[in-house]
Amino acid sequence: MPILHELAASVKKKRSEMGLSQERLAELAGLSRDTINALESGRLDNLSLTRAERLANTLGYGLGVTGTRASKEDSGVSALEAAATSSSISYAAPIPPEVLRHSLLTGAIPPKHMAQLRALLDESPLPVLSAVAAQLERDNGVRPRITWQRMRQLAAALACSRPIW
Repeated sequence: MPILHELAASVKKKRSEMGLSQERLAELAGLSRDTINALESGRLDNLSLTRAERLANTLGYGLGVTGTRASKEDSGVSALEAAATSSSISYAAPIPPEVLRHSLLTGAIPPKHMAQLRALLDESPLPVLSAVAAQLERDNGVRPRITWQRMRQLAAALACSRPIW
C-alpha cells in the first residue's frame, strides 16, 4: 500500500524534525503509541482515513486528493514573509521577515515584536511553520530539527499555550 508507506515516511521525518517522541505524537493525534510505532516501522497494514488525517494534521500536513497547483514559492512570497505577515495581522507594527529570521536562527526574542512572535508560535498553521523551517534550511543551512527546537524554546520563553510546544 504505497500511500501508507508514504505517510509513514513523512510522519517519521516530520516527527523527528519537530523533536517529538512517538508517545507525544500519539497523545497529540489521539492515537496509541503502538499505532505510531507500527506505522513508522512498516508493520501497519491499515489506518482509517479519519485517523490518518488526524495524524497528518497534527504534524501540519494536509491529507487529500491533489492535482497540479502552483506552489507557494511560485507566488513570489517567501515562507518567512508569509509567516511575518500572518503573525502581525492584529498588530499595528508587523514583524519584519529578517527580524523573524534572526529570532528563529538565534533564539533571541525581539522586544518590539514579542506579541507577533507569540502569535506566530501559538496561532500559525503548522504548514506555515514547516515552510519556515524548510526555508531556513535552504537559505541558512539550518536543519529543520534545529529550527523546531528553537521554536520550542521561544514558545516556552513566551509562555505559548499551543499543545505542540
